[in-house]
Amino acid sequence: MDAFFQENRDFYINQVAAFKPSRDHSKDDGGESGGDTSIAARVRPLLPREIEENEAFGITVRPQSGFADVHELRRKVNGQPALSVKGHLPSSDVPSQSSSFRLDKVYGPDQTSEDVYNGIVAPLVPWAWGGGISTLFAYGQTGSGKTYSVSELERLAAAELMGGNLEGNRDVYICAFELVGKEAFDLLNDRRKIVVMEDAFGESQLVGAVEEKPITAEELISHIERSMSFRKSAPTSKNDSSSRSHAVCRIRIVNKDVVDAPDGLLFLVDLAGSEVDRDIKEHNRDRMKETRDINVSLSTLKDCIRGRAMWNMTDGVASNKRAMNVHVPFRSSVLTKVLKHVFDLKGDRYCKTAVLACVKPNAADAGPSKNTLRYAELLRVAVPKTKPAPYNINIPSTWSHQSLKEWIEKNSGSPAVSSSILAPTENGVQLCKLPKGEFVSRCLKTPNISPEHARAFYDKLWRLHIDSRTARSAAPSEVSSAIASEDEATQKPTAPFQERLQTGMIVRVRRRWKADLLEHAMILCPEGAFENDPEKREESMGKKRYICAQIFGAVMADAYNLSMESKKVIAVEDMEAEVSMEWDAPTRYWFMTI
Repeated sequence: MDAFFQENRDFYINQVAAFKPSRDHSKDDGGESGGDTSIAARVRPLLPREIEENEAFGITVRPQSGFADVHELRRKVNGQPALSVKGHLPSSDVPSQSSSFRLDKVYGPDQTSEDVYNGIVAPLVPWAWGGGISTLFAYGQTGSGKTYSVSELERLAAAELMGGNLEGNRDVYICAFELVGKEAFDLLNDRRKIVVMEDAFGESQLVGAVEEKPITAEELISHIERSMSFRKSAPTSKNDSSSRSHAVCRIRIVNKDVVDAPDGLLFLVDLAGSEVDRDIKEHNRDRMKETRDINVSLSTLKDCIRGRAMWNMTDGVASNKRAMNVHVPFRSSVLTKVLKHVFDLKGDRYCKTAVLACVKPNAADAGPSKNTLRYAELLRVAVPKTKPAPYNINIPSTWSHQSLKEWIEKNSGSPAVSSSILAPTENGVQLCKLPKGEFVSRCLKTPNISPEHARAFYDKLWRLHIDSRTARSAAPSEVSSAIASEDEATQKPTAPFQERLQTGMIVRVRRRWKADLLEHAMILCPEGAFENDPEKREESMGKKRYICAQIFGAVMADAYNLSMESKKVIAVEDMEAEVSMEWDAPTRYWFMTI
C-alpha cells in the first residue's frame, strides 16, 4: 500500500464517513436508460487478504438513487491530504467532495448475486426464450470479481431456462468459446481453434464450434463449468488466477412450437480484466502482449459503446444528420464482431443488453474504479423528455395501447386475433420489438388462428413498420388518401367463402393424413366444366368439386410455390378457409397476406 495513504488512513476513513452527496445529486437526471439497455455496477466486498493488509473501503453506494461515489485520496500542493473534488464546489454542509456516478442500478458488497440477477438478468432470459437476442457482459479491473459474478449469474440463468417454468416447448444448445487477441478457441472442444466469420446475410457465424444439447439444468451448468476450466488464465500482481481472455457463453434456444421462428440467443460475456500501469510492472513479454491485446479490444468495445450511445441519443431517427454520421466499428475486433447484434445500427432484430461494471472497493484502486464507472455512466442514455409523436395510422411507433388494440381487431384478418391476448399492455413500439416466436405464440392462443395466419399477420405489421419511414416524409393529404384507399380496399365480405368460390381463389385444404403435404391450393375451375355432354356437365358440377393447382412450401420461410402442372380435385367440404396470397416478383414466390 502507498506510504502516503498509510500515513493518512485515519483521515481518509473519517472523511469518507462524513461524506454527504451534493444537493445536485438529489435531482434525478432522468429515468433508466432508454431503449433496451440496462447499466449496473457491483462493488464486491474486501477479500480476507485485503483486510489483513489493512485496506480501506474507497467506494460508497446509494442503491435507491443509483449512485456510486468514489473517494480518492490526493496530495495537495502543500503536501496535505484531501479527497479529490470533481465538478462541484464545496459547501458548508459538505466536508469533502468525491466523484459520483449515476447508473441504472448499483449493488453494494452486502447484496447477493440473486439481487443482481433479479435486477438486470431476469428480463433477458424470457426475451431470449421468446426468440429475441439478449446479452450480458461484465467488465472492470482485473480482480474486481467479474468471473465470479458471471459464473453465479450463469447458474441462475441455467436454472430458470431448464426449470420448466417458462411457457412453450424449446430445445436449448450451448456453445462456449474464448477470444485471445485475434484468435478464437472452443472451450467445449479442448480449446480447438475456431473462426468467426460473417455469412451472406451479415450474421456472425462460429465456424468449427461445437454445440452441446443439455436436457437438465445440471447438465447445462456442467457444460458451463467444464468450459471455464479450459479458459486461459495466469497469475498477476493483482490476481492469482487472472483471466487473460474474453469468455463468451452462447445459449441458443430453438422454438419447437412455431415453425421458422428465429432462434433465441442469450450471450453471457466475461471480459478480460483491464490493467493499469502499476498492475503490469512485473509482467514478462508474453503477459505484456496479452495486456496490450486485451486493452486494444476493450478500447474498440468502448468506441462501439460510445457510437451506439450517440445513436440512442438521436432515437434512431434516420433523418437526423448526427445519427446518419455515427460510425460503430464493430468489425475492428473479433470481440465486437461476435457482438455485432448489439452494435449494428441496421440490425433487424431487437436486442436487450445488460452491462455489469464490476468494481474493486479498495481505496488504493480508486483511479481504476473511476474509469470503470465513467465508461459505465457513458453507456447510460436516459430517455429524452420529448412530446409524443402525433398519432398516425401508418406509423406503428405512434400507436398508443388503445390505438394498437383497435388496429389489431380491424386488420388481423378473419377470424380476428384477440388484441387482449396479443398486446395486453404493449403499445405500438413495444409490439414491433416483440420477437417473432413470441408474437406468433400469442396469436395462436386465439381460437381458430392457424400458424400461417399468425405469421402472415406478423409480416403485415412489420411491412407497415418498415414503410412508415416513407409515411413520415409524406404530405398529410397523401397519407390521408392512402389510408382511405386502404380502408376501402379492405372491406371484409359478409358471405361465407364457400358461397364465393371463384377461379383464382386460394384456399386452405384439410389434410386427410399426416403424410399429405398439400396445405393450400388455387381454384382453377369446377370439375366437369369442360364436359361436352350438358347432363354430365351439370351432374359433375353439382358435386361441388373443383380442379385446383397445388401450392407447396418453398425453401424460404413463409414462402410458397404455385405448381400449375400439379392439379388435384378437391371437394368443397375439404376446403377449410380462404387464404390471401400475393406474388413477389424479386423472389418469385407467393407470400401469405392478411
